[in-house]
Amino acid sequence: MEHDVTQTQQSPGLPGSAVWMLKSLEGEVRPVALSVARHLRDGLPAETEGFEELIFTAVHGAMSHFIDLGLGRAAPYTAIDDHFRKVGFKVAAMGQDRALVDLGINMATSELWDVLRRRAVENELSAAALNALNEMMSSYVEHLAKQVTTGFGAGTEARDQDNDVARARLIERMLSGASLDEIEMQASLGDWTLPEKVTVMAVELRDGDRIAADALSPTALTRRRDPTQVVICPPDDAEAVTKELRAAAPKARVSVCWPVPPEDVPAAWRWANRALALVNARVIPAKPVIDCLAYRTEIWLHAEPVMRRQLAQELLEPLLAESANSREILTETLLVWLETRESAPAIAAVLGVHPQTIRYRWKRINELFGESLRDPEFVTQLLLLLKASVPLWVAGDQSDFDRYQQQTG
Repeated sequence: MEHDVTQTQQSPGLPGSAVWMLKSLEGEVRPVALSVARHLRDGLPAETEGFEELIFTAVHGAMSHFIDLGLGRAAPYTAIDDHFRKVGFKVAAMGQDRALVDLGINMATSELWDVLRRRAVENELSAAALNALNEMMSSYVEHLAKQVTTGFGAGTEARDQDNDVARARLIERMLSGASLDEIEMQASLGDWTLPEKVTVMAVELRDGDRIAADALSPTALTRRRDPTQVVICPPDDAEAVTKELRAAAPKARVSVCWPVPPEDVPAAWRWANRALALVNARVIPAKPVIDCLAYRTEIWLHAEPVMRRQLAQELLEPLLAESANSREILTETLLVWLETRESAPAIAAVLGVHPQTIRYRWKRINELFGESLRDPEFVTQLLLLLKASVPLWVAGDQSDFDRYQQQTG
């Protein structure tokens, strides 16, 4: 179709007066092209250096080509089409609106048409000749607009691909603990507005599953990072993004950390994944969405599992040596005392047993731990250790007892 249009416009059959007037316009091409380029440049951001030259080249070439066509000269479209596709591509790649190019085309058309009308009045050009020029110009501008559309589409696709790469790099920078300056630079490259704080989520999916970025709000960054998928978004968008995650993967479990500064993302990522591990260990209740803030103490207590295991072998050795039933009731009593420091009757009321039962148990606890129970540092460590260990034992984790048996033979 474009080939047919080109052939028609190469022989427009313009009246002689219109042809004469077009020929007289050849000296106006450069001033008009400069005017259009400068007007557009004024509305562009500073980083678009070089765009003014591209606009000038495109407008200057189009006006010269239009005059050549009107004068019946052989004038292939190839170079002109390429210029306008480049303009559309550049505008899209810069993240500017398509209306910017339309403004330039309309401005050039308007300025050229003003010159034509003035000359038409000065030279008493007939209405028929002026209408013929108007029809030719309208058809020509429509052709240029199509080239801009093609270039703009390609530029948009390229920008999206570049943004995806930049955003993936941004996620990795944040997770690796990059400086705030580096994070800000990557956010700018990825066209992502960096908030003062971010919400980090760890999404537990089935093996091989992945949630596509386009399933989430544009403000959400996401990438599969085995064994879970990371999602980072502004805190204000966290609730909406969580719903989108649930819609995209109904069987997934989402662990949502409390908001943190961008430079603390590595810690938030650990905490969110730790919460998922504690769900799997049955320390935290299994829910589709885990609010890490509600389980901050558990996440903290289990932040160093190796240290917990070592301390359990050292501090809890007297309890680990007890029979399973004795260990259970003594631990239950000791933990309530550590948390409340109450009397035997008060502890008995909490546990639903007779006060004398508590006294029997307390006598055995003193036999096991002795003077250590009067050491504030030991008591503090014991409280934290039991709060971290008892939920594991209740959930069926026998590793502390198995390890004790292996060490003692």
